Amino acid sequence: MRAGIFCNNASSIKSARTELIDLIKENGYEVFVGGIYDGTIHPFFEENNVTFIPLDASRGNTNPIKELKSIFNIAKQVKKYKLDSVLIYGVKNHPSMAIGAKLGKAKNIVCVVNGSGTLFTIQGLKGKLLRFISLPMMMIAYALSSCISFQNSDDMKMFARKHIVRSKKKVMVTAGSGVNLEAYPLKPLPKENKFLFLSRITHTKGAFEYIKAAEKVKEIYPSAIFDIVGPLDNASKNEKDAAIKNMIEEYSQKGVVAYHGPTSDVASWLEKCRFFVYPSYFEGVSRCSMQALSTGRPIITCNTPGCKETVIEGLNGFLVNKQDSDAIAEKMIWLIEHPEETEKMAAESRKFAESSFDVRTVNNQIVGRLLK
Repeated sequence: MRAGIFCNNASSIKSARTELIDLIKENGYEVFVGGIYDGTIHPFFEENNVTFIPLDASRGNTNPIKELKSIFNIAKQVKKYKLDSVLIYGVKNHPSMAIGAKLGKAKNIVCVVNGSGTLFTIQGLKGKLLRFISLPMMMIAYALSSCISFQNSDDMKMFARKHIVRSKKKVMVTAGSGVNLEAYPLKPLPKENKFLFLSRITHTKGAFEYIKAAEKVKEIYPSAIFDIVGPLDNASKNEKDAAIKNMIEEYSQKGVVAYHGPTSDVASWLEKCRFFVYPSYFEGVSRCSMQALSTGRPIITCNTPGCKETVIEGLNGFLVNKQDSDAIAEKMIWLIEHPEETEKMAAESRKFAESSFDVRTVNNQIVGRLLK
């Protein structure tokens, strides 16, 4: 039996779903990972006996002709590798990949909605055109799928309300993608007031608000440290993403923040910080926030779908409104000025991770629907 995990990650990047791959193998399946071939295949695939399948996919494709080309490419690959089951991550991937997998004779297709993305937030003619093309294809894709797995209940309700998903029997909600509690063990908080923003850096992840909040806090506590870690989205054509890049350069030169580039060692950066700040506009459930929970970090995040799930207000952190840098700064100052309460919040974060976000629980749910 053979199972595929499809997304639009590059072939040179190690899979972030190693625990899921291991679990599928334990159930007697060969595992194949489909993504975008960028000239190099990460050693992870050969070392773990996982075959990488190059797919014709794009993060931001809005061209119907290219979408049809993707469908037939994916169908061809599913047939070639004789995949019985296919697990697909990413709303933008679901139409071409699910329809292609069905045409390729996959018996079981599970689509994971790990955040609704920008599909429902883009305004104007571009947004209307994008939804006009995408939504009917998404409806077809979900009708052909065995299961649609949501990572938060807000997205599930929205998809039901818009009639994108019509069968309740096909739907389940997981606690995001979960976190490996052993890979991200509880670590003591450092004494220095060091804040961390760690993410793929775009305007919707809240980078602008983090930097503006850091500037406000620096005026009162100049010794506080504000780290930024993660890749800049250089492929983005969004003007706001270009502005974020310029802003990071400017505020790094001013000494307000320190940008450290991308990392393959998230755990070490979490260990170095005392507070984790992630003011994202929307998520499935934030992977980096779950990792911060597991290491025992107080969290400041937004009261938005996929972010609010990681904080019990006042117990292990704080929720603020989206795009409110003043509120973020206020909570940052509170954490600095209440070190004893901060230590208690750290312990509660770890407890929360253990009780609600164990990757083993999430993966068992996914595999139960994928390999049934």
